[in-house]
Amino acid sequence: MSDLKTVIDYGADPSGKQNSAAAFQAMADAADSGTVFVPDGDYVIAQTVDLKGKSMRGLARNRDGGASRLRPAGNIDGPMFTNQGAVISDLHIYGGGEKRGITAFAARGYNGLFHNVRFDQIGTAIDIEKITVHFSVVDCRFIMTGTGLRCRDVNNDVSTTTRFVRNEFNNCGNGVVYDRDLKGPSFIDNIFEYMSGDAIVAALIYNGTFVGNWWEKRRPDGTESPFGNASQAEGAGYPCVRTLKNQQMMRCFASSNSMSYGWEDVFATDNHAGKMGGVSLNDGDVVVRDSTGRAVRITDTGIFRECASHAGLGPFVIDANYNSTGRPGMTLRSGGGPLRLEDDAENGFSGALVFDKGDNLEERFTLAQNVRGQRTAGLTGLSDVVVGGETKRAITGIPQHFLWRQDGLSRGLGALQSHDVSQQGVVKLVFPYVIDNPLIQVSVEDRGVRFDGWSYVDGYVNNSGTRRQCTGVYLHFTDLAGNPVTPESFAMQILTLEPGID
Repeated sequence: MSDLKTVIDYGADPSGKQNSAAAFQAMADAADSGTVFVPDGDYVIAQTVDLKGKSMRGLARNRDGGASRLRPAGNIDGPMFTNQGAVISDLHIYGGGEKRGITAFAARGYNGLFHNVRFDQIGTAIDIEKITVHFSVVDCRFIMTGTGLRCRDVNNDVSTTTRFVRNEFNNCGNGVVYDRDLKGPSFIDNIFEYMSGDAIVAALIYNGTFVGNWWEKRRPDGTESPFGNASQAEGAGYPCVRTLKNQQMMRCFASSNSMSYGWEDVFATDNHAGKMGGVSLNDGDVVVRDSTGRAVRITDTGIFRECASHAGLGPFVIDANYNSTGRPGMTLRSGGGPLRLEDDAENGFSGALVFDKGDNLEERFTLAQNVRGQRTAGLTGLSDVVVGGETKRAITGIPQHFLWRQDGLSRGLGALQSHDVSQQGVVKLVFPYVIDNPLIQVSVEDRGVRFDGWSYVDGYVNNSGTRRQCTGVYLHFTDLAGNPVTPESFAMQILTLEPGID
């Protein structure tokens, strides 16, 4: 190790009293030096140093600073370093003031790594003119820095495969700023605390990963975002991640991120308007969201379709797909409890249950309603059938069933308002709602007693002549000789059709 050359061998002053830029440049220019090594000391840089594609490594840095400290002179014109190599590590860059506007590195964005570097009180830590590709910032600390990393993308290309891991942005203006598009980034275990501008901003962000990051507190003044600070909805806070193009955060993944004291969680938003598209586990639910405001939420109580106020929804499809072995089918398993279809927790299912039969044919079941909008007995069904090459509708459905008995062992009479023997051989059934066009079937249990038809309670035909309505029915029974007789028991089915079914 004693043969290892450092910037001191090229004339650098570790006391910080003299300008060491020429010594750094000499070591970067040296043919026998692959890395610019910076030992313990305080080094002043008064002119821009072109690292000529070489790495630069210090001795170490700790939470409060480091052994290898680099400072820009007050009269420096331009960035401290340009054209860095593969690795910049274990350094302390002390700028002397966030508002001075000095840039530490005018960096190349391809195949680079900044590791374990502390940037302290400087205008911009890392400025990249073009794009980042296979570029990483790991275990770095940014303190009172105007902007941690800014990628300006002057050629309007696309930055990709960029990683920000275990970095701390504390008392800063901005963290990570991309003027244009960013695809495939990873933000893992970073801290953004007490910031005045953006933590993360880009024109659009696709296929990004956000895991275990921490946002805490906003500072009231300091460096703003280069694009103007985001407007904040009442009570929502400043977005933890922001895109400049509307609804352009797509196909991302987010989990275990935390926001507090002035930051808005764009991963867990309920309104889905212009926020993260992709998969988020951030609020304990699994939310799959596209960039147009539509989402599916999976919780411990169910699967829910959601959308922003401006977004329309198509059908919610659950599909057991097929491959070369054919379609596997689908099983809905309730674990022993009832399988319930409902509009919401308070109201029973009032939509249509539709079975697609293929060839533009379907079977549809709906809860019947009368003209007053009241739900009536049975589940009305319509089935498309082909007769002689022509598609027609057939009435099917699931009727209301009940068993009437004189001995008190009746079953299913809850749908009736009253039921009584009005006279010998006549049972009067009254419903709590108006019946439209009922279909009735009666089976008598008693031998020698037959059902002899029904008549209507308060029956009438509406003005248009399309519906017969009533409040109940009289069921008539006779013996085989035609004499009125009341049975001991009969079963009945009644299906009440919707007004629109002909």
